[in-house]
Amino acid sequence: MTDINKFLTDLQKTLKHDRQNNGGKSDYNRVKNDIQRLFERNASAVGELADSVYEYWEKEYIFPSADLAWEPSEENQQRLTAYLAFLENSDEYQELISDADWEEFGRLVNFEAEELDVDVLQDLMKILVSKGAY
Repeated sequence: MTDINKFLTDLQKTLKHDRQNNGGKSDYNRVKNDIQRLFERNASAVGELADSVYEYWEKEYIFPSADLAWEPSEENQQRLTAYLAFLENSDEYQELISDADWEEFGRLVNFEAEELDVDVLQDLMKILVSKGAY
């Protein structure tokens, strides 16, 4: 299992290094590939589902932002960490996951179900059922 807080720390380090290397200015477009790789590496047990969850996070919480220079905000960093926790069968940060997020996760898990390890799928489904995603 991934250390969820280590992921958040690594994410924050990535953002800090980008600002340091660019005159103190952030830009999501510069760091998005690094963040996505970090997320996928930490959620490797779920394969392509990690990509789908990351893309959902971007579409719902990052791209609608008025200024991508400030993304991911602290709240969105924690939200992505919560998403990783879900994928890793951990309950950390789950209060940051909305009902709409749970419903989307249910849809994404159903779509990727054939590709998931049976034990991983059972764990995810158990969480989704408990959160009312189905």
